[in-house]
Amino acid sequence: MRYIKIILFAVFFSGSFIGFSQNIPFKPIPPRLVNDYTNTLTPDQKNAVERKLVAFDDSTSTQIAVVIIQSLEGSEISDYALKLGRSWGIGGANYNNGVVFLISIGDRKINISTGYGVEGALPDITAKHIIEDVVKPNFKGNDYYRGIDEGTDAIIKAVKGEYQTPRKKDKGTSGSRVLMTLIFVIILLSLMSGGGGGGSFMSRRGHRSFLGPMIWTMGMGGGFGGSGGGNSGGGGFGGFGGGSFGGGGASGGW
Repeated sequence: MRYIKIILFAVFFSGSFIGFSQNIPFKPIPPRLVNDYTNTLTPDQKNAVERKLVAFDDSTSTQIAVVIIQSLEGSEISDYALKLGRSWGIGGANYNNGVVFLISIGDRKINISTGYGVEGALPDITAKHIIEDVVKPNFKGNDYYRGIDEGTDAIIKAVKGEYQTPRKKDKGTSGSRVLMTLIFVIILLSLMSGGGGGGSFMSRRGHRSFLGPMIWTMGMGGGFGGSGGGNSGGGGFGGFGGGSFGGGGASGGW
């Protein structure tokens, strides 16, 4: 009886594992960075994103894989992406610098998973911002290509250290900034209107160069940079390099 239980347990476990594996396109490992198993994107759209990601891979060795599937079939999208990244070996083995950008069309879910080597440049909070602020608004309007194109641009910026997450607007922070700005303006006007050389020096030489950086520091100026990678690149994709993943990233839906 004991042996029967062991055999039944082994059959059940192996069956569950096989069923889960069949949900994920583990094999064969594709020769592309953009893999659409749903025909959501047109061939031209897939090629445009592919060229951009291949160019980024060529210049940085960081591999961003876009995977579009129809259904998770009950799996958690974060687990799905993690197993996919490990199975394909996305990123280089030396740097583990891979990113999985997974979209499940039928489940309306998105996941960005990071290899060990890019978790610092693309932390969970940044991945969440990219999903919520860049990808999700486009997907809600059924503009999947634009969401993927702009989403990969944002991932590229993050890896290059150029993506800035929006600052939260709360009453305390806004009030303190206004107060600091008011105090600064009062001090500046006092110096400019006061007697002696100090006031005239500030008005002629210090005002323009000092006020701008101060306002920038208080968060009242600035903006985001331009686009990430371009769509032009070198040769074709050279294949995944055996990178590993530790479970970092974020998920969302639309």
